[in-house]
Amino acid sequence: MRAFVAAVLTDRPIGPAPSFELLQTGMLAPIAYRRGHAATRNDYAATLIVADRRRRTLREVVSRFAAHGIELALIKGCAFVGTIYPDPAERPMNDMDVLVRKAQLPEAIRCMLALGFRRVGFDRKLSNYYHAVVFLRDDMMVELHRNIVQPYRTRIRIEDVWARSTLDPEIGARRLERVDELLICATHVARHELAVPAINYVDVSRLWHRLTEAERRTVHTRATEWRISRAIKAVLAMTDNLAHGRRGSPDVGLGSALLPTTDDVLRGVHPARLRQIGQKLLLAQGLRELAGLGFTTVAAIVDGWRLARTFDEDTRS
Repeated sequence: MRAFVAAVLTDRPIGPAPSFELLQTGMLAPIAYRRGHAATRNDYAATLIVADRRRRTLREVVSRFAAHGIELALIKGCAFVGTIYPDPAERPMNDMDVLVRKAQLPEAIRCMLALGFRRVGFDRKLSNYYHAVVFLRDDMMVELHRNIVQPYRTRIRIEDVWARSTLDPEIGARRLERVDELLICATHVARHELAVPAINYVDVSRLWHRLTEAERRTVHTRATEWRISRAIKAVLAMTDNLAHGRRGSPDVGLGSALLPTTDDVLRGVHPARLRQIGQKLLLAQGLRELAGLGFTTVAAIVDGWRLARTFDEDTRS
């Protein structure tokens, strides 16, 4: 698996594929088929069918939002289909992530309900102290993001992200500027303490390699401004370790051994809760961000419980 992932990340010829179970864990089976491994044909065909259903669902959501004057930007996996993944089947995903303006989120939620979606997940996701609300219809899941992570954990300037985005007339949604797209993708990986499927590191690698040298410098400058430079350093280091077949954890200085190893990523190993908390603390930039993490965790639970009561009443009426 190590050699396979390294070859995918560096676009080298791929030798014998690892076990199908590991390919599924890393969500890499469709890529394996595209690179000549016929044994993963059925998995490729299945993801291609789902990708088409996902495309039609996304267009339905975009159309409904547009009719109600709601701006929508594609983020994470669904933004990569047709760009860094020309073949949509190569990028399987569990949900579709879209960004909406905070002021428009209530109307966006009403649109999702009108389309037959239902809200799922913890009540805290309704709170402005959380970053996204999740909706499900049949097996199609959509996350409406008001932000990328909880407020106060970083200094991501979401309005600046909106200002740099551009409209894609073909789909009627906005696309993020390339540096923002890389940073948001990497921040998502860091929010999960680097313990994500290997396909997420393929995302990071492809986004990084399409940037110019000037854009790469902007990545680091903006990461510093957003107070996420430690997290971005960890994600880029893990991506580099995977690309070169190295073992061990990414080097971010003192405490690096607490982070997942490349073996953990390839095998889909998730840390015990206590270690996960330690990883969150290690990846936070400073005292302000650590305090923000603690505050938003508690505030979202309390505020979400309150809002859920109102949400349920509105839904019934």
